[in-house]
Amino acid sequence: MALPETGVDADFQQKVVRTTAELLVLLLERDEPVTEDMRLMDELMVSSLLGLELLLRLEEQLDIQIDVEQMDQDQIHTVGDLATFVAGNHRPG
Repeated sequence: MALPETGVDADFQQKVVRTTAELLVLLLERDEPVTEDMRLMDELMVSSLLGLELLLRLEEQLDIQIDVEQMDQDQIHTVGDLATFVAGNHRPG
Protein backbone atom coordinates (compact mmCIF):
# COMPACT_ATOMS: atom_id res chain seq x y z
CA MET A 1 0.00 0.00 0.00
CA ALA A 2 1.37 3.42 -0.96
CA LEU A 3 1.18 6.53 1.17
CA PRO A 4 -1.32 8.73 -0.74
CA GLU A 5 0.58 12.02 -0.48
CA THR A 6 3.94 10.56 -1.55
CA GLY A 7 3.30 7.44 -3.61
CA VAL A 8 5.77 5.65 -1.30
CA ASP A 9 5.30 2.02 -0.27
CA ALA A 10 3.98 2.33 3.31
CA ASP A 11 5.35 -1.03 4.46
CA PHE A 12 8.84 -0.24 3.22
CA GLN A 13 8.65 3.25 4.71
CA GLN A 14 7.84 1.75 8.12
CA LYS A 15 10.74 -0.69 7.73
CA VAL A 16 13.00 2.30 7.05
CA VAL A 17 11.59 4.08 10.14
CA ARG A 18 12.36 1.05 12.34
CA THR A 19 15.85 0.59 10.90
CA THR A 20 16.63 4.32 11.17
CA ALA A 21 15.45 4.42 14.78
CA GLU A 22 17.54 1.37 15.68
CA LEU A 23 20.63 2.82 13.99
CA LEU A 24 20.21 6.19 15.68
CA VAL A 25 19.97 4.54 19.11
CA LEU A 26 23.24 2.77 18.29
CA LEU A 27 25.06 5.72 16.69
CA LEU A 28 23.96 8.23 19.33
CA GLU A 29 24.49 5.75 22.18
CA ARG A 30 21.00 6.51 23.50
CA ASP A 31 19.28 4.66 26.29
CA GLU A 32 15.87 5.94 25.18
CA PRO A 33 14.15 4.83 21.96
CA VAL A 34 14.03 7.05 18.89
CA THR A 35 10.57 7.69 17.42
CA GLU A 36 9.32 8.64 13.97
CA ASP A 37 8.38 12.19 14.97
CA MET A 38 11.72 13.08 16.59
CA ARG A 39 13.56 15.97 14.93
CA LEU A 40 16.93 14.91 13.57
CA MET A 41 18.93 18.08 14.17
CA ASP A 42 17.02 19.95 16.87
CA GLU A 43 16.12 17.04 19.13
CA LEU A 44 18.63 14.29 18.30
CA MET A 45 21.54 16.59 17.41
CA VAL A 46 22.38 14.64 14.24
CA SER A 47 25.35 16.34 12.56
CA SER A 48 26.01 16.21 8.83
CA LEU A 49 28.78 13.66 9.43
CA LEU A 50 26.47 11.46 11.51
CA GLY A 51 23.77 11.88 8.88
CA LEU A 52 26.13 10.55 6.24
CA GLU A 53 27.05 7.60 8.45
CA LEU A 54 23.34 6.94 8.99
CA LEU A 55 22.64 6.91 5.24
CA LEU A 56 25.55 4.56 4.57
CA ARG A 57 24.36 2.16 7.26
CA LEU A 58 20.79 2.31 5.98
CA GLU A 59 22.05 1.35 2.53
CA GLU A 60 24.00 -1.54 4.00
CA GLN A 61 21.25 -2.87 6.28
CA LEU A 62 18.42 -2.51 3.75
CA ASP A 63 20.56 -3.57 0.76
CA ILE A 64 19.63 -0.45 -1.21
CA GLN A 65 21.28 2.56 -2.79
CA ILE A 66 19.84 5.93 -1.79
CA ASP A 67 19.67 8.67 -4.42
CA VAL A 68 21.12 11.46 -2.29
CA GLU A 69 21.19 13.76 -5.34
CA GLN A 70 17.44 14.20 -4.83
CA MET A 71 17.76 15.04 -1.13
CA ASP A 72 16.55 18.47 -0.03
CA GLN A 73 17.77 18.90 3.52
CA ASP A 74 15.27 21.70 4.06
CA GLN A 75 12.45 19.16 3.66
CA ILE A 76 13.86 16.50 6.02
CA HIS A 77 13.27 17.42 9.64
CA THR A 78 12.19 14.23 11.40
CA VAL A 79 13.03 10.53 11.40
CA GLY A 80 9.76 9.99 9.51
CA ASP A 81 10.69 12.60 6.88
CA LEU A 82 14.00 10.83 6.30
CA ALA A 83 12.29 7.44 6.06
CA THR A 84 9.79 8.76 3.52
CA PHE A 85 12.62 10.24 1.45
CA VAL A 86 14.64 7.00 1.55
CA ALA A 87 11.58 4.88 0.70
CA GLY A 88 10.85 7.07 -2.31
CA ASN A 89 14.43 7.59 -3.54
CA HIS A 90 16.21 4.26 -3.54
CA ARG A 91 17.04 1.38 -5.80
CA PRO A 92 18.09 -2.17 -5.01
CA GLY A 93 21.68 -2.46 -3.83
